[in-house]
Amino acid sequence: MTTNLPLIRLSAINPFLLELHRRGADARALLRELGLPSDIPASHELFVAAALVYEFVERSADIAGDPCLGFSVGSSLDLHSWDPIALSLEEADTVGQLLTLFTVYAVEHSSATKFYLRAEGERSTFGLERVKKPENRPGQNDAFYMGFMSRLLKRAAHDHWSSAEVLYRVADPACIPATENYRLAKGDKNGIQISFPSQWLFASIEKSSFAAAATRAGSESMPASLIESVHTAIQPHLHDADLTVEKAARICGYKRRRLARELRGEGTTISKEIAKLRATKAGEELSTTRRRVAEIAQSVGFTDPTVFSRAFKNWTGHSPQQYRRSHRSSN
Repeated sequence: MTTNLPLIRLSAINPFLLELHRRGADARALLRELGLPSDIPASHELFVAAALVYEFVERSADIAGDPCLGFSVGSSLDLHSWDPIALSLEEADTVGQLLTLFTVYAVEHSSATKFYLRAEGERSTFGLERVKKPENRPGQNDAFYMGFMSRLLKRAAHDHWSSAEVLYRVADPACIPATENYRLAKGDKNGIQISFPSQWLFASIEKSSFAAAATRAGSESMPASLIESVHTAIQPHLHDADLTVEKAARICGYKRRRLARELRGEGTTISKEIAKLRATKAGEELSTTRRRVAEIAQSVGFTDPTVFSRAFKNWTGHSPQQYRRSHRSSN
């Protein structure tokens, strides 16, 4: 069964960029290597492949020289700055309502993870499940979510909170600082779990501990299909002259054969979708701007204008000059 690519809003890496900057570390080389935009504030509404975000977070710890960076960033996250929390606080009166609403609003920011709340007798579980298991152990990612989710639960439970009553299950407990007095259990790469007394769900929220200012998620909506997801992931890389099928698959967070198989089920290929995106972008540039053909060629990954012209005619049946004249006269 074909599924969407796991995507996450690019803004998810902002807390790590800010922490690296605070520590005097430079993440620009890593951003370039992964093909991620360097101007995150201008691109924060974009969705990118979850695999790239996971890799950025894991390798950020190496850049910072801190094996517990993920936990440090997550546990100091400004909770009320994240829309799902602020929106949930507007409607929730109890801890259970807050966590339930959060699981609903969080889906607007990622198709790669699902938060859930399960009440089973005297114990309840607030957890995160990944829709696609990462290739490598997501130690820093888990540590980030543990720090963040623990802080959210602690703030919400307020006077009811007791660390001795909470059990955390993460992929790599070594990424949690030994100085923190947490009850830890080894989990797997599928996600993390926080288990706590079910009676906390009925506790009233101390909203004064959250300075919430609710705003809706950005105008970019979650892609609705596999092909839309592939387009979303690849779009920022169309200028790359070395955008091979293998590289495109990696950007999407898949092995080439796996992505090819998924797209075959949709009646298309990776190469066809890259060509379609480049044709669309070039056509828009030709019809709405006065940029030279050579500049437009570079913007869609062609270093040779002549090669671009041949490719464009193959895509549309018109040369770039013919296309520009016909579309300008019709506008």
